[in-house]
Amino acid sequence: MKAICEMIKYQYKQYMMSAKWVMPLIVLLGILGMMYSTAPVWIVDSFSITGIFLFVVMVWVGKTIQEVEPEVSEQVMILRLKSERKYYLCHIIFMMCICVVVTGISIVVPVFIHIWSGNVLLSRQLVWSDFVGGGLLMSACSFVGGMVGELFHIRVMKNRKAGVGLTFFIALLAVCRNGVIAKFATMKYILWVIPPISDVISWVTNESYFNMREVMRGFILLLIYGAVMAVMKVELLRKVKF
Repeated sequence: MKAICEMIKYQYKQYMMSAKWVMPLIVLLGILGMMYSTAPVWIVDSFSITGIFLFVVMVWVGKTIQEVEPEVSEQVMILRLKSERKYYLCHIIFMMCICVVVTGISIVVPVFIHIWSGNVLLSRQLVWSDFVGGGLLMSACSFVGGMVGELFHIRVMKNRKAGVGLTFFIALLAVCRNGVIAKFATMKYILWVIPPISDVISWVTNESYFNMREVMRGFILLLIYGAVMAVMKVELLRKVKF
Protein backbone atom coordinates (compact mmCIF):
# COMPACT_ATOMS: atom_id res chain seq x y z
CA MET A 1 0.00 0.00 0.00
CA LYS A 2 2.87 2.35 0.86
CA ALA A 3 4.49 1.67 -2.53
CA ILE A 4 1.23 2.50 -4.32
CA CYS A 5 0.85 5.78 -2.40
CA GLU A 6 4.45 6.73 -3.18
CA MET A 7 3.92 5.94 -6.85
CA ILE A 8 0.80 8.12 -7.01
CA LYS A 9 2.74 10.98 -5.35
CA TYR A 10 5.51 10.51 -7.89
CA GLN A 11 3.03 10.65 -10.79
CA TYR A 12 1.44 13.75 -9.28
CA LYS A 13 4.82 15.53 -9.10
CA GLN A 14 5.66 14.49 -12.66
CA TYR A 15 2.33 15.79 -13.95
CA MET A 16 2.53 19.10 -12.09
CA MET A 17 6.09 19.70 -13.31
CA SER A 18 5.08 18.99 -16.91
CA ALA A 19 2.58 21.90 -16.89
CA LYS A 20 0.30 19.85 -19.19
CA TRP A 21 -2.54 20.49 -16.72
CA VAL A 22 -2.49 24.25 -17.31
CA MET A 23 -4.40 24.47 -20.61
CA PRO A 24 -7.15 21.96 -19.66
CA LEU A 25 -7.66 23.88 -16.41
CA ILE A 26 -7.86 27.22 -18.21
CA VAL A 27 -10.36 25.79 -20.71
CA LEU A 28 -12.46 24.27 -17.90
CA LEU A 29 -12.55 27.55 -15.97
CA GLY A 30 -13.42 29.39 -19.18
CA ILE A 31 -16.33 27.02 -19.86
CA LEU A 32 -17.60 27.37 -16.29
CA GLY A 33 -17.26 31.14 -16.51
CA MET A 34 -19.40 31.26 -19.65
CA MET A 35 -21.98 28.81 -18.29
CA TYR A 36 -22.51 30.81 -15.12
CA SER A 37 -22.21 34.31 -16.57
CA THR A 38 -25.97 34.93 -16.71
CA ALA A 39 -28.76 34.19 -14.26
CA PRO A 40 -30.89 32.28 -13.54
CA VAL A 41 -29.18 28.93 -14.11
CA TRP A 42 -31.07 25.65 -13.73
CA ILE A 43 -29.02 23.49 -11.39
CA VAL A 44 -29.78 19.99 -12.72
CA ASP A 45 -29.33 20.94 -16.36
CA SER A 46 -26.15 22.96 -15.79
CA PHE A 47 -24.51 20.26 -13.64
CA SER A 48 -25.47 17.60 -16.21
CA ILE A 49 -24.09 19.59 -19.15
CA THR A 50 -20.93 20.19 -17.13
CA GLY A 51 -20.56 16.40 -17.07
CA ILE A 52 -20.29 16.43 -20.88
CA PHE A 53 -17.66 19.17 -20.80
CA LEU A 54 -15.70 17.27 -18.14
CA PHE A 55 -15.80 14.18 -20.33
CA VAL A 56 -14.23 16.14 -23.21
CA VAL A 57 -11.65 17.87 -20.99
CA MET A 58 -10.61 14.56 -19.42
CA VAL A 59 -10.26 12.96 -22.87
CA TRP A 60 -7.74 15.72 -23.51
CA VAL A 61 -6.02 15.10 -20.16
CA GLY A 62 -5.93 11.34 -20.77
CA LYS A 63 -4.33 11.84 -24.18
CA THR A 64 -1.67 14.32 -23.06
CA ILE A 65 -0.75 12.65 -19.76
CA GLN A 66 0.84 9.79 -21.73
CA GLU A 67 3.67 12.12 -22.69
CA VAL A 68 4.56 13.12 -19.13
CA GLU A 69 6.71 10.19 -18.03
CA PRO A 70 9.69 9.10 -20.16
CA GLU A 71 9.67 5.47 -21.24
CA VAL A 72 12.86 4.71 -19.30
CA SER A 73 11.37 6.10 -16.06
CA GLU A 74 8.26 4.00 -16.61
CA GLN A 75 10.38 0.86 -16.97
CA VAL A 76 12.31 1.69 -13.79
CA MET A 77 9.09 2.23 -11.82
CA ILE A 78 7.67 -1.08 -13.04
CA LEU A 79 10.86 -2.82 -11.91
CA ARG A 80 10.61 -1.16 -8.48
CA LEU A 81 6.99 -2.24 -8.06
CA LYS A 82 7.78 -5.68 -9.55
CA SER A 83 4.41 -5.64 -11.30
CA GLU A 84 3.17 -4.03 -14.49
CA ARG A 85 -0.45 -4.27 -13.35
CA LYS A 86 0.36 -2.53 -10.07
CA TYR A 87 2.08 0.32 -11.92
CA TYR A 88 -0.85 0.82 -14.31
CA LEU A 89 -3.30 0.54 -11.39
CA CYS A 90 -1.45 3.41 -9.68
CA HIS A 91 -1.81 5.46 -12.82
CA ILE A 92 -5.57 4.74 -13.03
CA ILE A 93 -5.98 5.75 -9.37
CA PHE A 94 -4.08 8.96 -10.11
CA MET A 95 -6.43 9.65 -13.02
CA MET A 96 -9.38 9.09 -10.68
CA CYS A 97 -7.86 11.67 -8.31
CA ILE A 98 -7.75 14.17 -11.18
CA CYS A 99 -11.42 13.38 -11.89
CA VAL A 100 -12.31 14.15 -8.26
CA VAL A 101 -10.41 17.46 -8.45
CA VAL A 102 -12.08 18.66 -11.67
CA THR A 103 -15.47 17.58 -10.31
CA GLY A 104 -14.84 19.56 -7.12
CA ILE A 105 -13.86 22.64 -9.14
CA SER A 106 -16.98 22.28 -11.31
CA ILE A 107 -19.21 22.29 -8.21
CA VAL A 108 -17.36 24.89 -6.14
CA VAL A 109 -17.21 27.51 -8.94
CA PRO A 110 -21.01 27.89 -9.44
CA VAL A 111 -21.61 27.77 -5.67
CA PHE A 112 -19.02 30.52 -5.15
CA ILE A 113 -20.49 32.67 -7.96
CA HIS A 114 -24.00 32.08 -6.56
CA ILE A 115 -22.97 33.31 -3.11
CA TRP A 116 -20.91 36.17 -4.57
CA SER A 117 -23.87 37.36 -6.67
CA GLY A 118 -26.16 37.52 -3.64
CA ASN A 119 -27.80 34.13 -4.18
CA VAL A 120 -29.40 35.10 -7.48
CA LEU A 121 -27.40 32.98 -9.95
CA LEU A 122 -29.05 29.60 -9.41
CA SER A 123 -32.76 29.07 -9.99
CA ARG A 124 -33.33 27.72 -6.47
CA GLN A 125 -31.51 26.92 -3.26
CA LEU A 126 -29.04 24.06 -3.35
CA VAL A 127 -29.97 20.81 -1.60
CA TRP A 128 -27.92 17.71 -0.72
CA SER A 129 -29.04 15.84 -3.86
CA ASP A 130 -27.48 18.58 -6.04
CA PHE A 131 -24.03 17.96 -4.55
CA VAL A 132 -24.35 14.16 -4.47
CA GLY A 133 -26.13 13.76 -7.82
CA GLY A 134 -24.02 16.35 -9.62
CA GLY A 135 -20.82 15.02 -8.07
CA LEU A 136 -21.51 11.40 -9.04
CA LEU A 137 -22.53 12.36 -12.56
CA MET A 138 -19.54 14.63 -13.19
CA SER A 139 -17.00 12.23 -11.69
CA ALA A 140 -18.33 9.31 -13.76
CA CYS A 141 -18.27 11.35 -16.98
CA SER A 142 -14.74 12.59 -16.28
CA PHE A 143 -13.48 9.09 -15.42
CA VAL A 144 -14.81 7.69 -18.70
CA GLY A 145 -13.26 10.63 -20.54
CA GLY A 146 -9.87 9.96 -19.00
CA MET A 147 -10.04 6.29 -19.96
CA VAL A 148 -11.11 7.10 -23.53
CA GLY A 149 -8.15 9.48 -23.81
CA GLU A 150 -5.74 6.79 -22.62
CA LEU A 151 -7.17 3.88 -24.60
CA PHE A 152 -5.07 4.49 -27.74
CA HIS A 153 -1.78 4.82 -25.88
CA ILE A 154 1.26 5.86 -27.87
CA ARG A 155 2.69 2.35 -27.44
CA VAL A 156 -0.55 0.74 -28.63
CA MET A 157 -1.11 3.12 -31.54
CA LYS A 158 2.33 4.01 -32.89
CA ASN A 159 0.90 6.48 -35.40
CA ARG A 160 0.26 9.55 -33.23
CA LYS A 161 -2.11 11.23 -35.70
CA ALA A 162 -4.19 8.06 -36.03
CA GLY A 163 -4.37 7.70 -32.25
CA VAL A 164 -5.52 11.29 -31.79
CA GLY A 165 -8.03 10.92 -34.63
CA LEU A 166 -9.55 7.73 -33.24
CA THR A 167 -9.74 9.22 -29.75
CA PHE A 168 -11.48 12.34 -31.06
CA PHE A 169 -13.88 10.21 -33.12
CA ILE A 170 -14.89 8.05 -30.15
CA ALA A 171 -15.32 11.14 -27.94
CA LEU A 172 -17.51 12.78 -30.59
CA LEU A 173 -19.65 9.65 -30.94
CA ALA A 174 -20.04 9.42 -27.17
CA VAL A 175 -21.35 13.00 -27.00
CA CYS A 176 -23.58 12.64 -30.09
CA ARG A 177 -24.59 8.98 -29.61
CA ASN A 178 -28.27 9.73 -28.89
CA GLY A 179 -28.65 11.93 -31.94
CA VAL A 180 -26.98 9.41 -34.25
CA ILE A 181 -29.21 6.57 -33.04
CA ALA A 182 -32.31 8.78 -33.33
CA LYS A 183 -31.49 9.40 -37.00
CA PHE A 184 -30.16 5.94 -37.84
CA ALA A 185 -31.92 3.42 -35.59
CA THR A 186 -29.81 0.47 -36.75
CA MET A 187 -26.67 2.19 -35.39
CA LYS A 188 -27.71 1.19 -31.87
CA TYR A 189 -26.44 -2.32 -32.64
CA ILE A 190 -23.00 -0.86 -33.34
CA LEU A 191 -22.76 2.13 -31.01
CA TRP A 192 -23.47 0.14 -27.84
CA VAL A 193 -19.68 -0.16 -27.50
CA ILE A 194 -19.36 3.64 -27.28
CA PRO A 195 -19.63 5.14 -23.75
CA PRO A 196 -23.28 6.27 -23.32
CA ILE A 197 -22.48 9.79 -22.12
CA SER A 198 -25.37 11.45 -23.98
CA ASP A 199 -27.80 8.72 -22.84
CA VAL A 200 -26.98 9.17 -19.17
CA ILE A 201 -27.22 12.97 -19.40
CA SER A 202 -30.63 12.68 -21.08
CA TRP A 203 -31.90 10.55 -18.16
CA VAL A 204 -31.40 13.31 -15.60
CA THR A 205 -31.97 16.59 -17.46
CA ASN A 206 -35.20 18.61 -17.70
CA GLU A 207 -35.94 17.95 -14.03
CA SER A 208 -36.14 20.37 -11.12
CA TYR A 209 -34.21 18.04 -8.82
CA PHE A 210 -31.84 15.16 -9.44
CA ASN A 211 -33.57 11.79 -9.67
CA MET A 212 -31.11 9.82 -7.55
CA ARG A 213 -32.30 6.51 -8.97
CA GLU A 214 -31.42 7.64 -12.51
CA VAL A 215 -28.17 9.21 -11.28
CA MET A 216 -27.05 5.94 -9.65
CA ARG A 217 -28.10 4.00 -12.76
CA GLY A 218 -26.01 6.28 -14.96
CA PHE A 219 -23.10 6.38 -12.49
CA ILE A 220 -22.82 2.58 -12.35
CA LEU A 221 -23.16 2.23 -16.13
CA LEU A 222 -20.41 4.78 -16.83
CA LEU A 223 -18.22 3.29 -14.13
CA ILE A 224 -18.49 -0.11 -15.82
CA TYR A 225 -17.57 1.38 -19.20
CA GLY A 226 -14.62 3.21 -17.66
CA ALA A 227 -13.43 0.08 -15.84
CA VAL A 228 -13.64 -2.02 -19.01
CA MET A 229 -11.57 0.53 -20.95
CA ALA A 230 -9.05 0.69 -18.09
CA VAL A 231 -8.64 -3.10 -18.15
CA MET A 232 -8.29 -3.06 -21.96
CA LYS A 233 -5.58 -0.40 -21.74
CA VAL A 234 -3.63 -2.28 -19.06
CA GLU A 235 -3.76 -5.60 -20.89
CA LEU A 236 -2.83 -4.02 -24.23
CA LEU A 237 0.19 -2.29 -22.67
CA ARG A 238 1.25 -5.50 -20.97
CA LYS A 239 1.07 -7.30 -24.32
CA VAL A 240 2.83 -4.63 -26.38
CA LYS A 241 5.66 -4.07 -23.85
CA PHE A 242 8.28 -1.40 -24.58
